[in-house]
Amino acid sequence: MATASRVKSAERVMDVLDLLARRGVPMATMEIAETLSLPKSTTHHLLNVMRERRFVSYWPDQRAWTLGVSAFEVGASYMRSGPLHRAGQRYMLALTNAVNETSHLAVLQGTDVIYLDKREPLTPGVRLVTEVGSRLPAHLTAVGRAILSRLDVEQLSTLYDGYSWQSRTGEGPTSLSALREVLHEVRANGYAHERGTTTSGIDCIASPVLTSDGRAVAALGVAYMSATKTAEQAAEIAKTVVATAADFSASFGARVNEALGDEGAHGIA
Repeated sequence: MATASRVKSAERVMDVLDLLARRGVPMATMEIAETLSLPKSTTHHLLNVMRERRFVSYWPDQRAWTLGVSAFEVGASYMRSGPLHRAGQRYMLALTNAVNETSHLAVLQGTDVIYLDKREPLTPGVRLVTEVGSRLPAHLTAVGRAILSRLDVEQLSTLYDGYSWQSRTGEGPTSLSALREVLHEVRANGYAHERGTTTSGIDCIASPVLTSDGRAVAALGVAYMSATKTAEQAAEIAKTVVATAADFSASFGARVNEALGDEGAHGIA
């Protein structure tokens, strides 16, 4: 009997996740309960357990629920182990060929980014960017900021609750409010421009890779030595990065021109 009860609870958790994923908008407890034909008390208990595990987020101002950071991380894990990594190789190659600089693909895991892959130019020169598989604090990196800019208010607050703000070069945001200011600019521009916050003298420009519902599953970036580029050249690199990331996103069904400019109900605030 206990085993059957646990299986039933697991089925209900899956039903809640599936419902929130399909709806894509905040849902009240009663609406979730009625849609899934569950008792309100059971639904309330399930949602609070899922909130503790960060699979759902609660919006007090709307008295409603959405998917949480952990659900995002599970989806990102699937993507980086399958289609994301494979498809990314094509776009990294195109980006490196276009700007003649090192390109890289990264995903968010917790408050860090993991570098999945990189492509270096064929011409001789300085080789940049961390090695494949390495981790860096997301708030310091262009790829991390590009992904974080697509998280909603609740997700961002939950992710950085109690966080110890690391610094590598003495630069970069040191509080959630400071990070939010950075992310506002990233979302408005469609790309992040990191200037020496992970390694002095090195810039990185990155843009998010989006799915059809506007979630960032990864970021595509380019790194170069700061002293080798003028402001105009950096702007041209940014255009190329954004365009390539948009093409990558389109392969997942994203309508990027609309998604990048849409602050929406879940934008950073």
